[in-house]
Parts: sequence; structure tokens; C-alpha cells
Amino acid sequence: MGTERFEIELTSGIGDDVVVGLRVPTDSRFFEGHFEGRPMLPGVAQIVAIAHREARRVFGPLGAPTRISRLKFQDVIVPGDRLSLTLTRTRGDEPTVRFRIERVLESGPRVASSGTIAYTDDAT
Repeated sequence: MGTERFEIELTSGIGDDVVVGLRVPTDSRFFEGHFEGRPMLPGVAQIVAIAHREARRVFGPLGAPTRISRLKFQDVIVPGDRLSLTLTRTRGDEPTVRFRIERVLESGPRVASSGTIAYTDDAT
């Protein structure tokens, strides 16, 4: 079985705005069954294993996720892709993290997915 961890290449930014460069492992278990002959990263992996996991890593405890809004999937992420993940945190009664995942291609960046994850206000 492959890994579910994405290889972090770079993390930059300060405060509530962070950019993470990462690479998608070619042997990720997320590709199993998605799809034979044309592997692609499922949307749930983009949200949970990339956006949510990295938001917790760079911002610390956020509370429990309560909902996802403005979710868009615009391009397919494939094994070995280099990605740029932009995270923007908003604090308040309902803290949120906006995310944008772009494929880093020779022809230029292409948005793969984006959305907003809302969290409870108790960051425990």
C-alpha cells in the first residue's frame, strides 16, 4: 500500500496567509480505484488530506470542521503533480479557512480546487 502523505516542498507566508508547495506521491493509496488507466486524486482527499490537514499544520488547532462552502473542482490532480496550496484564515465567531489548490505545470498554474472550510470556535 502506498502513502497518504503529501511531500511538503515549501511553506511560506506569515499570519493568516500561507502558501504550501507540495508534491503528490505516485504511490498514494488515494489513487487505488480512482481510476484504472487514468488515476486522479478524489475530491475528499483534496479537502481532508491536503487543505484541512495543512491548515491544521500551519495554523495550529482550528476546532472541528462544521461545513464546506464555495467548493469547486476545476482540474484533475494526477500522481506526481506539484501543487501550490494557498490558505487564508479568517478569525471570528465562525473561523474559516479558504483554500485554493493549483497544479504547477510548465505551461503555468491551473486551479484544481477551491473552497472554504468553517470550524467551531473552540480550537481544542
